[in-house]
Amino acid sequence: MHPTEPTRPSTRAILLAAAACAACGGDGRPPGPDVVLISLDSVRADALTFLDAEATPRLFELARRGTVFTQACSGSSWTLPAHAQLFTGLPPVVHGVQEDSVRIDPLTPTLPELLERAGYLGLGFFSGWYLAGEFGFSRGFALYRNVMTRGADEDRAQRDAVAAGDLERATAAHLRKFVANHKDVTSANLADACVAALDELDPEDRLFLFAHFFDPHFDFVPPPPFDSRFDPDYDGGLDGRDYWSNRAIFDAGAEPPRRVSDRDLHHLVALYEGEIAWVDAAIGRILDRLEELGRLEGALIVVTADHGEEFFEHGNRGHRRTLFDEVLRVPLLIVPPSAAPRTAARTSDALVSLSDVLPTIIDYAGIDEPVVSAGRSLRPALEGRVLAARPVIATLSQVRLTDGGKLHRRVTDCIRTRDWKLIRRFELAGNGAPVLSSAAYFDLARDPRELDPVVDLDDPALRKAWRALERELDVARALSNALPHSPPADRGTRAREAFAGDLGALGYAGDDEQDSPSRTIDPAALPLPPLEPLPRLRLPRY
Repeated sequence: MHPTEPTRPSTRAILLAAAACAACGGDGRPPGPDVVLISLDSVRADALTFLDAEATPRLFELARRGTVFTQACSGSSWTLPAHAQLFTGLPPVVHGVQEDSVRIDPLTPTLPELLERAGYLGLGFFSGWYLAGEFGFSRGFALYRNVMTRGADEDRAQRDAVAAGDLERATAAHLRKFVANHKDVTSANLADACVAALDELDPEDRLFLFAHFFDPHFDFVPPPPFDSRFDPDYDGGLDGRDYWSNRAIFDAGAEPPRRVSDRDLHHLVALYEGEIAWVDAAIGRILDRLEELGRLEGALIVVTADHGEEFFEHGNRGHRRTLFDEVLRVPLLIVPPSAAPRTAARTSDALVSLSDVLPTIIDYAGIDEPVVSAGRSLRPALEGRVLAARPVIATLSQVRLTDGGKLHRRVTDCIRTRDWKLIRRFELAGNGAPVLSSAAYFDLARDPRELDPVVDLDDPALRKAWRALERELDVARALSNALPHSPPADRGTRAREAFAGDLGALGYAGDDEQDSPSRTIDPAALPLPPLEPLPRLRLPRY
């Protein structure tokens, strides 16, 4: 044990203390159902349909009691802002958590906090660093644990380096723990931790269980038999290790950058599907224990993902680069408690978003505390009623270094309906003024793969979609203005210090605050001010 680390209390001790606190503030078990929220990292909607008994038998069986939303979308294409959306009911353009250096605003109530105030006992387990407590995700949980194989040691190394003011060591520790996370295999750890904690519950505890599965994220290294289940005849030499840095897959200096063959790419996708099947088996262990404890049938269960994954549909791999559907659309299954009416079909094609998860859960939990959210409860759809059509918006904010060593921000945003989609990209100049670099309108009915964009800013359909996006952003701006905001200094994370030291050591720090890499852009700086398309400006093909 690290000499300065206090002895970590046992799971049972934590739960007993939490139960004692709950007993002091209430009259026994709250009225709502147990709530189980399962998040799968990097799982696209077409890779987990809940309708394939061979691919994911445990989730297929679970879905027979619930409703699958086939048109669910995330508000971003990477883990941190998408999970902040899941926990706050606010899209990234409102909650502002779009960089490693920003946490959820302490003044914004999160789902675990709302459930805690209603008498729930929160148990949270995560297996990816972007779910760490320092981003605000641990608030409201009685127990919130990292289940990565060496996660505690890696986190302590960075924490100690930051405390000692050793920014070079802090940077190295920060990057090292992310690399290790991509190579780790954690689903068994996560299932073990969930089962052990469930066994410590008092029958009177009203449960909120959150489980985050990182394994579907690259590297793609599912254990046997899942490593060969979806491509048993492969005899090539490529596997899913070192996926992001493998130049046999992608080489930014080559033309074209994609180097992987169609056959090898098929194998990589099969390994990705194997990861999802491996997670399905781990989820099955959790469901089995809930059933043994008599908690499964009466629970509200939500299974979803934070974002999808690109496999060269638009020339690249991974995520956190674009807002195309392969990274934006996510699986969503909601299983209502047995006591709730369930007359809906097994699938719903209503366009919904991750912002809708929080309102749905607090609706079933019977929480009437006023909550500012951009979402809506999906309970009517689960009860057979039709949801009113509404578009979804998404945002991606990227900060990079220019050739001159200055920080530069790129903002990509989009609006999506059932029938069409608009994606815009802006570069923010030194004075913060947005400069449009591309805009692309897609007729999804005609072009569902988003391969034939309209890029003429004079096109009536594009201009109509632009105005619709600005109307949605007006709503987001009003929502942001209605929320209390902490000062940016109160929303920083250790990543801010780590990356500041890294860039400073490379000579990028300057005396001008505008050019200083330690300067974090105000998380409330988005949405951008209202913008109009420039007439007759011809943009390059998307």
